[in-house]
Amino acid sequence: MFFFAHGDKSGCLLAHMLQKQRAASYIAKIRDSHKKLHYLPNDIQSTIRSYYESLYNLPDPLPGQDRSAVGTDICEYLSSHLKCRLPQSTTRLLESPLLAEELVGALKSSKTRKCPGPDGLPLNYYKRFLKTLSPHFLLAFNSVPEGRLIPSQTLTANITLIRKDGKDAERCKSYQPISLLNCDLKLFAKILASRLLPHIPGLIQPDQAGFVPGREARDNTIRALTLTHRAQRQGEALLLLSTDAEKAFDRVNWDYLFATLEHIGLGPHLCAWIRALYINPTARVFVNGMYTVPFKFRNGTRQGCPLSPILFTLALEPFPIRCMKFARYPGSESGPYRAQNCGLCRRSFIFYLPSGDHPTQRFTSIPSLRLTLEPKN
Repeated sequence: MFFFAHGDKSGCLLAHMLQKQRAASYIAKIRDSHKKLHYLPNDIQSTIRSYYESLYNLPDPLPGQDRSAVGTDICEYLSSHLKCRLPQSTTRLLESPLLAEELVGALKSSKTRKCPGPDGLPLNYYKRFLKTLSPHFLLAFNSVPEGRLIPSQTLTANITLIRKDGKDAERCKSYQPISLLNCDLKLFAKILASRLLPHIPGLIQPDQAGFVPGREARDNTIRALTLTHRAQRQGEALLLLSTDAEKAFDRVNWDYLFATLEHIGLGPHLCAWIRALYINPTARVFVNGMYTVPFKFRNGTRQGCPLSPILFTLALEPFPIRCMKFARYPGSESGPYRAQNCGLCRRSFIFYLPSGDHPTQRFTSIPSLRLTLEPKN
């Protein structure tokens, strides 16, 4: 009866629930890159901002080379390891202008009661005034391929931090950054994601299960158990190496990402729409009830964007293909060792090797991956 009487009022019940929520997300101390602990609120904010500003402004993947040389290396990397391309008919279909029906579909499939972006406009605002806003929305975003830029205010995001289970609360990398985008930008990205998603299974090789429709993380779990069982039965030496790609979404190199999109056959209009999401975006981090000073970033796909998992999956694809091509061990019926992204939300890889070799370091520079053997939860 108490919840029935007070659940929808701004009273003590709501205050108590908010207090518990704030306490759970409060960061009491944080360790900087020099392993020094900070306790003061301003120092905590400054340390966290510095960490994410560095994370989203990584140095070039191939230092010491000019941009043309880096572009050549990226093209050679993709040409050698990424053979799947969209049919021309599909490319033409994806190039068509955004339609009102797609906007309606994006609105219907979006969850309400989500935190809005920096502009404070919730999704219900767009649902309530859809007829009025729809023509202006479509005109603005359909003009992007003609050279119109998305306003900088629209590209701003608020980053909220969620601590990963079992991770050290004193380390900045223990927190997962979720970008709260403006709803109009999320709707635009959701339309693009809805267009691309049906074609993703044809572009991604079967070993990669993450974020691909019709595939699940358990597919690779079953494969690992099957190979382990066969190795035991046949007396083969087998090493099962599980790794995690540290801050994988946040480390994606944009030059490499856009080159990948062009390589698989996306047309100029769709590439222009996707590029527009990454032209001088800014973000600020929400720490202990306060926002940091905004900063720009030049790499990463923002977690919280509907298009982000698709872009990450496409950018990741050449890496496991190259690993599988690296070596074929004589006497092994399973051929080359297999590498795959086997987590729907965790950027995980499992390598099956008949020996203890771990040659992945040479494969990770261009896609800006950093593999770690730290245990995952």
